[in-house]
Amino acid sequence: MKKIFIKFCLFCVFAFVIFFGGNALIHSTGDDKFCTLCHEWMDPMVQAYHGDKHGGANRKGIKVKCVDCHLPHDSYISYVFQKGLNGFNEVTHMMFNDADKMDWQAHRQNRTKFVYDSGCISCHERILDVNSTNANINDMHKIYADFKDKKDKLSCVSCHKTVGHKNLGKILYEIKNPPVGNWDDEPKKDEPKK
Repeated sequence: MKKIFIKFCLFCVFAFVIFFGGNALIHSTGDDKFCTLCHEWMDPMVQAYHGDKHGGANRKGIKVKCVDCHLPHDSYISYVFQKGLNGFNEVTHMMFNDADKMDWQAHRQNRTKFVYDSGCISCHERILDVNSTNANINDMHKIYADFKDKKDKLSCVSCHKTVGHKNLGKILYEIKNPPVGNWDDEPKKDEPKK
């Protein structure tokens, strides 16, 4: 009986460590600081994220984590499964592809595959209450609500194309097409003033 009790206690400790340790690991690997440790190719996305309201550029300085938008929030199982799948895909992408040759602009057209409405709704849960003073916003959110369970559904990023990454298009364009010259009006120290 004593052996069974010891085995049961060891099993409980093991289960506790696995569950809570795994849960802590899942939540500590969801922000921009962790993602860019290995994925330097994500720097443009992180730069655009920091300039956006969702990246902390708002009056209150509130930041959402990458996983708040880029993982499903409809169930814990789908969240963990998609997190693992994303991690596997990103590691294999880094091993077999050159980030400098990636067409990020074309990749952005697939944003509905990388941004989950359940993440948006988990923070903006009252958005479907149709309570804006702007009639266009009310109309569009009503259309979203009417079609969200249909085959030809809209997603949040169908309309909010740049949400989460302010000026990402410009940043990505300038990686491939750097600006020529200095656009500042102020002369440099060595140049005489006009």
